[in-house]
Amino acid sequence: MVICARGVEAHAASTIARTATRFTSASYTPLRVLLDDFLRREIDLGSFPGAAYAIGSYDAIEYENALGHAVAVPLRIPATLDTLYDCASITKPLITAQLVLRLGLLEETFHGFPVRRLLTHTSGLRAWMPLYAYDDPLRAILDEGPEYEPGTRVVYSDLNFILLWMMLGREKYVELAHEQIGLGDDAMFRPPALLRPRIAATEWGQRFEAKLASRYDLPGARQGLIWGETHDGNAHHLGGGTSGNAGLFATARGVFRIASAFVRSEWGELAARNYTEGLNENRGLGWLIGVNGYGHTGFTGTSVEIDPERRRIFVLLTNRVHPCAAPIGMKRIRAEFRLGSDLETQLNDG
Repeated sequence: MVICARGVEAHAASTIARTATRFTSASYTPLRVLLDDFLRREIDLGSFPGAAYAIGSYDAIEYENALGHAVAVPLRIPATLDTLYDCASITKPLITAQLVLRLGLLEETFHGFPVRRLLTHTSGLRAWMPLYAYDDPLRAILDEGPEYEPGTRVVYSDLNFILLWMMLGREKYVELAHEQIGLGDDAMFRPPALLRPRIAATEWGQRFEAKLASRYDLPGARQGLIWGETHDGNAHHLGGGTSGNAGLFATARGVFRIASAFVRSEWGELAARNYTEGLNENRGLGWLIGVNGYGHTGFTGTSVEIDPERRRIFVLLTNRVHPCAAPIGMKRIRAEFRLGSDLETQLNDG
């Protein structure tokens, strides 16, 4: 039996910010130390077993670390800078959206869906469906996916990027990622079994998706520890490891490398524009647009953020769904991590 314990949400002001305000030039402690202490506290609270991060300019990683455990049950394997995390939905902007742009497919349509609307989550499709429960996943999307008038609002949907994956070619997708983006030892799809000791484990069984689908008889639902294969059910069952919405395994360095190449490419500025002005959410081509730049998160506890004004990249990878996908405050944790990273940069610049 797997028992899940999660930390109690902090209601006080950010520990990082509160501590940083007490620093003077004579007593300065590097905020990267505070970042490590902050992440260790979250690990001790049970927010996630392990974490890795990489922070730097567009050109290079300036500081990084790995803490906690990549696997906590049924054995304990420490997290290292070489640990591969299931990146989940940050696969969308880092791989799928990039492929669409690099291959010149932005103005295309697929089964009546404009690619632009798929990339900006304004297609009219519902958020999610367990497509592996259907004999014909494409037909299921076309028949049961539409939920609202296209272009009238933003509804973040895995179905959008599964359609893009189908358009790119189910059998060609991974090959295209190798050719166009460059995968390798630090970023890959379908990691071989021999790399399992390097991989951060995720959930014990597909319990979260069963609850999301309101049914516990999903065909092929995994019951044991998901370790070395993608956590996302659609990616696992439809594409043998990826379906455009998820599936990338990478180290923090690997995510940083791909993001760094992207922001310096001819497509970086194009993708980061706000294409949904006036709607309920600001969306770029695969990216969520925020006050301090743009980024994306992954359900497994991953995130990548880009600050174009200061030319900074922030990568945080965790396995927060291991061994159970219990609710925790990842939004708060990511915000505090970004705040600490920003303060470090500001003090260094000053």
